[in-house]
Amino acid sequence: MARERSPERDKAKLMWLESGGTMKLKDIAAALSVGETQIRKWKSQDNWVADLNSNVTNETNGNVTKRRGPPKGNKNAVGNRGGAPPGNKNALGNSGGQGGPYRNKKALKTGMYETIFLDALEPDEQDLFDQIDTSPLVQLNEQLIMLSLQERRHMKRVKLLEAGLTDEERKTKQELMQRKDKVPFTSPKTGKEIAVPIVTEGMKVTEITTLITSKLDKILKQEEALVKTRDKKLRVINLIASLQQEEEKLAIAKERLEIEKYKVYGSEGKGDDDEDDDGDDLEW
Repeated sequence: MARERSPERDKAKLMWLESGGTMKLKDIAAALSVGETQIRKWKSQDNWVADLNSNVTNETNGNVTKRRGPPKGNKNAVGNRGGAPPGNKNALGNSGGQGGPYRNKKALKTGMYETIFLDALEPDEQDLFDQIDTSPLVQLNEQLIMLSLQERRHMKRVKLLEAGLTDEERKTKQELMQRKDKVPFTSPKTGKEIAVPIVTEGMKVTEITTLITSKLDKILKQEEALVKTRDKKLRVINLIASLQQEEEKLAIAKERLEIEKYKVYGSEGKGDDDEDDDGDDLEW
């Protein structure tokens, strides 16, 4: 015997369609006292999405599709006049989505992605600009030197950290407290000296805490940075070696070309030069 169809099934679908597909399934489940899993199953079996799309298609007039409005009773747009309030000048002078002024440096942090303009260089930078050798081999050699210095700094920091594997930090807590002090006082009537209690305030050490932190994490970070620096250094060395090999191959190819030219044209060319020289001597 087939199981009777639940009346809540059609109610759930109707609620979802009337909301334009915006109502959450858990809200429908709570309103109908049905499990959310069951609502999700009904949505898949009854193909709610297809019915929603067909309703939108039926409302199409020519080539223009009518947009579904907000749910019934929605007051989110009450009092909305569209645009800024009268007299609002927040966007006054805004060129419209073009960011800050030309050559704005407000977002500059580390300078890694900074755009450098030639006419904005400092005087010492302008002097250095013409002195920089931009040949690839020279630049690679300079980078290799800098990486070697950086590698030495990492090793030095590791050595200093290994010299003492613990850091001892002492924290002292002081509080403002009242205390009673006795001050000697001579009575003007009797002439006797008595001790008069006086309440004073002062700072008093109430707690001393000693923290011992391990330097192992700092050492590991320095060693990790050292490995990365050495990897960069190795890549630069390989580039230098590759560039030098290419230059050597080019030099050998030029020498071979000169030899081949000499074999083919060398003696004739030399004879012509000698004749020209002799001719010049005769005319002289």
